[in-house]
Amino acid sequence: MLVGAVDDHPVVLAGLKTVLEEAAPEVRFVAHAPTVDELLAERDDLDVVLLDLRLGDASTPGTNTGRLLAAGAQVVVYTDGAKPAQVYSAVARGALGVVLKDEPLPVLVEAVRGAHRGEAVVSVRMARALETAPHLDDLLSPQERQVLRLYAADLPAKSVARRLGIGEGTVKEYLKRIRSKLAAVDVRATSKLELRNVAETMGLLDEDDDSSASSR
Repeated sequence: MLVGAVDDHPVVLAGLKTVLEEAAPEVRFVAHAPTVDELLAERDDLDVVLLDLRLGDASTPGTNTGRLLAAGAQVVVYTDGAKPAQVYSAVARGALGVVLKDEPLPVLVEAVRGAHRGEAVVSVRMARALETAPHLDDLLSPQERQVLRLYAADLPAKSVARRLGIGEGTVKEYLKRIRSKLAAVDVRATSKLELRNVAETMGLLDEDDDSSASSR
């Protein structure tokens, strides 16, 4: 089993190889990097990737999870658990395992093995946190979802307003409200690219245009 990790803390990365290979003889810890881009540039044949959620490149958990899955790797979120909403974003995109960094080693090993088998393994503590995490799907109103969907699809605010039959100022107010709601659950969305990442995580960019007409 080929395992890699994305984490921008060198001490964490250095220790993972030793503890995983000692505890699980079938594991070969073959790659690590501070970003998903760098990891995939190094190896594209990984079976399982341990993914930290808070990276220095301002990437989002949902997008990182999606990219790793597209590259053929199962994802185990390996986090301090400080922001359950970010964990939820990764799980919503297909991460199979969720383990806190201070959990006992057997929990991590079982999550890695489970992910390799295609089975979900979430630590008990993290499962409890996720139960109380605000779901992004429930966070926004139907109209806010439509504004976000169109804006994230690279339409300017003026075009979004025309599509939805509302004023441009109203669209900007919706965007302000959306950013405020996301910030309240520790989801970064200050730029248009970050809003697009949120929309991708929520599956909004896959919705049909007809849905916007029904909301008017």
